[in-house]
Amino acid sequence: MLVMHTAGLIFVRTRKTAGTSVEIALSRHAGERDVITSMSPRDEALRTAQGGRAPQNHLLPEQKPGPEPVPPGRGPGVRFYNHMTAVEIRDALGAGVWDRYLTVCLERSPYEKVVSLYFHRHRTEPRNGIGQFIESGEFREAFNWPLYTDGGAVMVDVIVRHEHLQAGLDALCARIGMPALALPRAKSQFRPPGSDYHQVLTPAARQAIEDAFAPEFAHHGYTW
Repeated sequence: MLVMHTAGLIFVRTRKTAGTSVEIALSRHAGERDVITSMSPRDEALRTAQGGRAPQNHLLPEQKPGPEPVPPGRGPGVRFYNHMTAVEIRDALGAGVWDRYLTVCLERSPYEKVVSLYFHRHRTEPRNGIGQFIESGEFREAFNWPLYTDGGAVMVDVIVRHEHLQAGLDALCARIGMPALALPRAKSQFRPPGSDYHQVLTPAARQAIEDAFAPEFAHHGYTW
């Protein structure tokens, strides 16, 4: 998650949508006053290698940064964190700032997100099959709807679709007067070639995803 005061941009980070890559690219253009939240050590190393700014201004005022980045997510002394909801960001910044800035997030087909999450979570261990992953309920962690809505209404100004990611980002950058973003490939190596969701998902898995992600299917019009 980023708050870029000079650009007037708030980036609400969603899951399994290339959010890490976009956040790294945006952080290259951040200033000293901007809010940049923590990522995993692997992603922070990539951000450093890509010339992005390290986490900053994301802690409570009384919390002094230590020698190591604060882990991503909620935690003691953390004011802003990586997958913070739009409601939380608005409340932390104030409605005036939220309303003045351009707010943006990324979204992707639920089928794609679930398959991406499955291969990411099982990158270092034997895969027991997508069916068990679905039955565990873990696949629901890719449900982004609560991150950029108030439960019913969409709160962000722009939703960039993963299917047209570069074009959407180019339009966004042109709108705010920022140079075009060159994206690093942060996590694409975890998904093996040939893992098209049509072949990976069973009929039962497909139905479970369609039930669990119903608001996303209805709003964005994703289809099989």
